[in-house]
Amino acid sequence: MPYRRWLTRFSRVPIRARLTLAFAAMMATVLAAAGVFLYVQFRDTLNTQNDTALQSQAADVKVLVADGHEKAIEVNGNPLNAGCRAGGCLAQVYDADGQLLASTPQAGTSRLLTEAQATHTVATNQQFDSNAAPLGAVRVLAVPARDGDEHLAVAVADSLDTTNSELARLRALLLIAGPLALLLASAGGYELARAALRPIDRMRTRAERITEHDLSERLPVSEAADEIGALGGTLNAMLDRLEEAVARERRVVSDASHELRTPLTTLRAEVDLALLGDRDKAELRASLESASEEAKRMSRLADDLLVLARADQGRLPLHPRPLAARALLEEAAARARAGAQVRGRSIVVDAPPNDCVVSADPDRAAQALDNLVTNALAYGEGTITLSARADREQVVLHVTDEGPGFPDDLLPRAFERFGRGQHARADQPGSGLGLALVQAVAVAHGGHADVRNRPAGGADVSITLPRATPTAPLT
Repeated sequence: MPYRRWLTRFSRVPIRARLTLAFAAMMATVLAAAGVFLYVQFRDTLNTQNDTALQSQAADVKVLVADGHEKAIEVNGNPLNAGCRAGGCLAQVYDADGQLLASTPQAGTSRLLTEAQATHTVATNQQFDSNAAPLGAVRVLAVPARDGDEHLAVAVADSLDTTNSELARLRALLLIAGPLALLLASAGGYELARAALRPIDRMRTRAERITEHDLSERLPVSEAADEIGALGGTLNAMLDRLEEAVARERRVVSDASHELRTPLTTLRAEVDLALLGDRDKAELRASLESASEEAKRMSRLADDLLVLARADQGRLPLHPRPLAARALLEEAAARARAGAQVRGRSIVVDAPPNDCVVSADPDRAAQALDNLVTNALAYGEGTITLSARADREQVVLHVTDEGPGFPDDLLPRAFERFGRGQHARADQPGSGLGLALVQAVAVAHGGHADVRNRPAGGADVSITLPRATPTAPLT
């Protein structure tokens, strides 16, 4: 728990400070490891040099003792100095019982080896650090030697004062240079973090100027192909989508206001005329019927907008079940056939038998098909054909006509809300929500809607729905 609490607090620290702390911790580890490695290597080098010198001195003393110089084994005798090349080493000779036989003046009577160590050295070499008073800290090398048949032990030593002094100087240097290097590295890491995060600061400053009233601003993106540049590009792309969505919603509100203004104006005029006292019964009835039609038109518009709003929120209520595609098309054709006959047009169904089954909500599917047929009657010409084509997973329902097709300016935005041709609003009825609702129904079912102009003439609008499992019962 304390670790998690510390982690939570650390996560609240600014990124720049966190990067600096992480860099400082890493540099401290590297400097500490480098300092320890340098110290150990330097100490080993000094010890190796001391050991080499001691081995050379021990060999010289061992040869001197083996030559049988009698004076060499006199206590405080000077001949042992001949075995010390510098003339100032510490050297002693012991017998097999550990008794001190000879010593250089520098060593005096202070024993370099205890009796047990001397006895053990007669048989094997020894090397160790010791604190021999009053000589101080020394490094001792003990080797066996012989004077004729007599087994002896030779010990040579060198003071560690110089070695310890050099090591102390190195420690002081590391303790001074290490923190200084860490401080400089941390300052450099902070500046590096600040330079790396400067593009983010610029993006943040620019982002503060972007409001819902002005979405044209974009974040500054550096030319470097790095993660920050990629983030800036992604955010700018998101702003493009947001600007487009806001503009689209504003257009929807504007178009909806325009669509509602006309029936409201008509409704108000009819009501005002009906309130006049000099109108006969027939005129009054005609005014009320006109007002009723305008009210129905506004009601349909409100219903369509509600369906689209629910679809945008992913809350469009659906109750899908297996439906025969041919039956869906025939029912849609039957509902529109009277209107087609009034216009002198015909509706035909071209679909396979009941083995072509979709999984769809019957009310929503009928609503989408009715919108497609209504559009074909209102804007197309000739025979309207309702057809179905299926594959393993999907069923595509087509509604085609033989008219001029979609205008070039409308085709790319046919499914936009209130998306109508340049002259459609003045010449044709409708609100421009029919195809948008068709697409919303298709997407809610997990499918999609498409529109194209046929090469032979006429429009082809299709809705793709998921295919039902073969074992599902038809309704």
